Amino acid sequence: MSNTYVTALIESLEKKNKVLDEILKKNEEQAALLKESEFSFDKFDKSTEEKGVLIYRLEKLDEGFEAFYEKVKAELDSDREKYKSSILKMQMLITDITDKSSKIQAGEARNKAALEAFFKGEREKLKAGRSGVNAVKSYNRAMNMLNNN
Repeated sequence: MSNTYVTALIESLEKKNKVLDEILKKNEEQAALLKESEFSFDKFDKSTEEKGVLIYRLEKLDEGFEAFYEKVKAELDSDREKYKSSILKMQMLITDITDKSSKIQAGEARNKAALEAFFKGEREKLKAGRSGVNAVKSYNRAMNMLNNN
């Protein structure tokens, strides 16, 4: 095995790290959208679609890394000293990736809770609106009954 394989593994992890950075930015963007006084479904949907593309890229990077790693794993394990610095670099990248993944999950949970709270508020507004409409209808019926008598 040559250093080219190890370099390819490191580059794959670096790409994954960059994609995770982009996903973190999308999470922050969505959190900001959820805090705006005038919520924009279009902006939120666009951001969600863009994040979906990033997640797809991340999955493909994962698949490629795993497949490639399986091919070179034995060589890395058998000659750890030769690849020590590269293995350390990969371990650091994997630690960063794990940290970012945790941050993304926490951000997703916060955004989900904020979105659910927004929808709950919107449902309550609709209920209040319906109650108001029903009250007006009842009033009109009562007034019509009075006028007809």
